Amino acid sequence: MASALANQKMNRKSPPVELEENHSVVELDRPLMGGFLISLIIHSLMLFILALIVIHNPIALLDISTKATFSSNEDQNLEPVVDVTLDVPVIDQKMPDLGITDAPQASFEPLDPLQNLASGPGQTSTMELLTIPDIDLTTHLGGRKKASRQMLLEIFGGNAQSEKAVERGLVWLASHQREDGSWSFDHRPKDKPEQAREWGSLSNCPTGATGMALMAFLGAGHVHTESGPYQQVVFRGLEYLKSAGVEVKEGTDFRGREGARQDVIPQGNHAMYAHSLAAIALSEAYGMTRDRLLREPAQGAMEFLIRIRNRDDGGWRYRPEEPGDLSVTGWVVMALESGHTAGLRFSPVGLESATQFLDACQSAGGSRYGYLAGQGGRLSTTAIGLLCRMYLGWERSHPALNEGIDYLSSEGPSKENIYYNYYATQVMHHAGGDRWNRWNSQLRDWLVGSQVRTGFEAGSWDVTDPHGNRGGRHYQTCLAIMTLEVYYRHLPLYQMQRPKE
Repeated sequence: MASALANQKMNRKSPPVELEENHSVVELDRPLMGGFLISLIIHSLMLFILALIVIHNPIALLDISTKATFSSNEDQNLEPVVDVTLDVPVIDQKMPDLGITDAPQASFEPLDPLQNLASGPGQTSTMELLTIPDIDLTTHLGGRKKASRQMLLEIFGGNAQSEKAVERGLVWLASHQREDGSWSFDHRPKDKPEQAREWGSLSNCPTGATGMALMAFLGAGHVHTESGPYQQVVFRGLEYLKSAGVEVKEGTDFRGREGARQDVIPQGNHAMYAHSLAAIALSEAYGMTRDRLLREPAQGAMEFLIRIRNRDDGGWRYRPEEPGDLSVTGWVVMALESGHTAGLRFSPVGLESATQFLDACQSAGGSRYGYLAGQGGRLSTTAIGLLCRMYLGWERSHPALNEGIDYLSSEGPSKENIYYNYYATQVMHHAGGDRWNRWNSQLRDWLVGSQVRTGFEAGSWDVTDPHGNRGGRHYQTCLAIMTLEVYYRHLPLYQMQRPKE
């Protein structure tokens, strides 16, 4: 992918010494010249030996390369991006699991109430802007390092119990990874299928199940390029995703075609969900590690999404260019945002399409959102719509945004609908203030308390979602884990500022 930098060797020759005829020539002392020649030979030999030592040094050097790439599709207006990548060595799948290393404790400045951001009911009079020098604020994935996670947990209301619940959930997910590195929504063990309860009926969607599981591991900062208890798990999952992509004229298709059936286009409604989840996982992994082996599949996944958008009314649904629905579109928007923040080639056309579709789905001045264009607002799709509006540029002071946040706050978290909780929790976290504190105290403790602690399902969550019968326990558990990672998984959009130079 990346072009090599050319090494140039320059041969220099000393100009000949010319003695003018009229100048007097000083006869050189012969013993002095002999000593000079001996010294020159010795130093040259030493330099030659040092050069051999450098050449044969067994320390592997990272290959740093730059690349400017362009798309040939004029319709997409994909902007050239200079990509600085590191040649990360591929990890052997059979490598032993390594213990996680403790990151140094980071120091941070106290909360700095520099600006009054109060803009609507339910907010505190002064919203404090956070200045945390040790967190990378150039990406919304900047809070996932271990030291950053601890800081953000303390600031935004996580606790030791919520982190233990995340860890138990990741252990359960890791134990259900299949031999080829994938996961399945149907998690029944082959030897004792009777032990598994609430498995999903969606058994032919490993790409979606794998993308969702990887999002949970990546959300807690676990990557394949750093030692840790899940390094091999994440590596094998990413290898499976890369192998599942199919090159097509629109980009790279992760809707689920595999093996000998690569010529068969998936017909199930799950296919676009699967592609979007895979695109998010690949983009986040690339953004967190700069592993250039992930760049091409992540880029191809994003370009596929942009090129199959509905060009009339915007949005995405089950098949290319089909009029959109807000459920699929919500996942696509997060995939595009993940690709953008990861530094992939990016076209604003995709986000413009999403904005166009949101306009068609909104009601009550933009504070409510329906599943399809022209439909009335629903609770889950309102949460999706508001989160998309936040990422697409609505300011915190936008009246419709605050009205929608108040609506979600008045409804509160749900004990039945984890899908709604997943989106609404992100909205409330970005909003901050008293509304977030009330929401968090309810949802955090309920999720921790409802996690299964014994038996085959220990570490997972029972299915409560009305659509959970297809995704089953795997779907419910992934969403619950990512909801409990909200404190650091994505940085809050309206409460962070860059540290002063």
